[in-house]
Amino acid sequence: MKLSIDQPEAIREFAYAQGWLPRGVEVTLLENVDPSGNINDGENTNLRGHLSNESTLIFRQAGGEKATDEGFMSMVDAVSALTHKEGEHPVLLGYAEEERILCMRDVDRDASN
Repeated sequence: MKLSIDQPEAIREFAYAQGWLPRGVEVTLLENVDPSGNINDGENTNLRGHLSNESTLIFRQAGGEKATDEGFMSMVDAVSALTHKEGEHPVLLGYAEEERILCMRDVDRDASN
């Protein structure tokens, strides 16, 4: 699976299959962002998924020629370490190692709503 801003249905079905999104919640809109608030970093794809329950998720896919399994797992470890520190962001919901995709709760966005 390759993350694409033009495929909210495919991302929704993938998120259902991974258990990141409850059945019945739709991905209504995707936008290119980075969890830190920056536009795409060039190597990774970072999408904010706006959901029908008025919340948002961040989907991040490691990419580029430099993407390795070890590099992806390092990214997972870094996000996971932040998740376990109270008050830190982002909150890791899960990851798909084969596709190199992370799913995170969009804490910064939820806090501003």
